[in-house]
Amino acid sequence: MFLASEGQNRRKTMDMIINFINDVLAQPVAVQLWVVWMIAALFVVPGLLLRYESSRSEGKVILASSIVLAVLMLLWYSQVGYTRILALPHILIWTPLLVYLYSRRNNLASPSHVRWMTTTLVLTIVVSLAFDCTDVIRYFLGERASRVPVAG
Repeated sequence: MFLASEGQNRRKTMDMIINFINDVLAQPVAVQLWVVWMIAALFVVPGLLLRYESSRSEGKVILASSIVLAVLMLLWYSQVGYTRILALPHILIWTPLLVYLYSRRNNLASPSHVRWMTTTLVLTIVVSLAFDCTDVIRYFLGERASRVPVAG
């Protein structure tokens, strides 16, 4: 009995992930490319930062934040669908991450490639947060429909 429900839970999780991916793929190409860029930045950059002693702490925090965000996004998506309020977990996770990275900016001053990678990540998050804040405001102003185009 337990194994059957565990298998069902795994299947539901996989279905949710597939549905999320399909909803992203239903967006304009520019949005799809941005999502791919963000995922790459949020998982590749911390992986690279972990390689260097001087940036290992920051790499761990960014990676942990990225994992928490991925889980929160899927859980939130399962509750609200692909709507503008889906941006809320980004705001809740990335705002403190930016504060942390800002507080560590002197630690990331060298080597230059560490500074470049971190700056790229920070700029990616800042651009995304601009869209995310706009989406959350628009949601609270009444734009609550799914962002997935309806076939028909």
